[in-house]
Amino acid sequence: MSTSSGIKNSVLLIAEKCILLCLSFLNSVLLARIAGPDIFGQYAYILSMAGLFLPLSIMGLNNIVTKYVVKNPHNAHYYLKSALIVRLCGALTAIALGLLLVLILNTKNNVNILLLIVLQSFSAFYVIEFFFLAKQQVHILLKIRLLIFLVLNGLKCTVILNGSSLSLLVILQGLEYVFIGTSYILIYAKAKHYLHIKRNTSMRSYSALAQKGKWLLFSGVAATIYLKIDQIMLANLVDTHAVAYYAAAAKLSEVWYVFPVLIANAFTAQLSQLKFNNDFKYHTLLQQLIAALTLSALILSITTYFIAPTLIALIYGSEYSSSATILSIHIFASIFIFQRAILSKWLIIENLYKYSLVSSLFGAVTNIALNAILIPQYAGVGAAWATVISYMVASYGFLFFQTKTRAYALILHQAMVNSPALFKSLVLQIRFFKK
Repeated sequence: MSTSSGIKNSVLLIAEKCILLCLSFLNSVLLARIAGPDIFGQYAYILSMAGLFLPLSIMGLNNIVTKYVVKNPHNAHYYLKSALIVRLCGALTAIALGLLLVLILNTKNNVNILLLIVLQSFSAFYVIEFFFLAKQQVHILLKIRLLIFLVLNGLKCTVILNGSSLSLLVILQGLEYVFIGTSYILIYAKAKHYLHIKRNTSMRSYSALAQKGKWLLFSGVAATIYLKIDQIMLANLVDTHAVAYYAAAAKLSEVWYVFPVLIANAFTAQLSQLKFNNDFKYHTLLQQLIAALTLSALILSITTYFIAPTLIALIYGSEYSSSATILSIHIFASIFIFQRAILSKWLIIENLYKYSLVSSLFGAVTNIALNAILIPQYAGVGAAWATVISYMVASYGFLFFQTKTRAYALILHQAMVNSPALFKSLVLQIRFFKK
């Protein structure tokens, strides 16, 4: 699999995401401006609470599936079926835990939280996407996925403009998981890929794959906690209005996070192959990706820092003016998030799954502790500082506490020192691909 294939997949996925992010962002802004901080804050809180359960529908198996399909293409469908069964069990567990949560909690949003947990369980079927990614066939899924998002985001826009029913918005959000998951199954079945399973799956194969993904599952849970806990703690320590002001800023900051993940996903298969075949090219590509993503994040962060007040006023209006300070701080977390995208792939390729958990635990503990200290006094601004520091700890600081992860710290530092030359070589490869 060539560099050009990875670049082509990145371009396709980024083009799709640009369209989807624009639609999602438009609806978010409409909800914030038309419905006001109260409804917007409640909606953000519901998404954060339900999001805590999403890792159980993934079970840490996304990139593991890509790795095994690349390494053992003749048994690709065996690994996919095994992963799907494991993820479905995880989704059922998420629903059970969600039900337990709403029985313990006593809030007006309990029904909406449980409803979204149930609907998002269909993301278990998203593992099929990683099968197609490994085969460098992402275009097969793009059209149907784009159609679903266009229709549902159009319906969300209509709901917002006609009264912003919170429950209806939650249902539409959940239906994205349902329709996309179902479409993946139909696409896979229509092509009769399932007929190519050369090995029989069993409880032993499910257990073995679950063991492979357990560290990434625990890591996903920990990572989700430190990604979502800020808005949950803001709602409980301050109020949902504080969540709204923070969510408005975070939305502008986090909208960029998808791009490094897409790029890293598109290059996962190539990195896995180079690891087995050419160690020098493997380390070179790692450094190229780190340098390019870090430079992009720095430019984004510095630019946003200076235009934050104007940006917030223009997009959300004067009612959200307090979000500007939050945004000017929160945006610097993108530096570590962009770097983290490549680190996550490296940990999987190097079979260092448990260190992904260690890094996420470092971030989660740091974020919860700092939020508990800073939110009561500084509200959203305190949460923004807690986010930046915890991301730095989870993506960079933890590398120096483990002997095996110091190797990546060296790769990262070499990428920073040699970034001009690395970035130039990557640009030349892209130009060659365009020709």
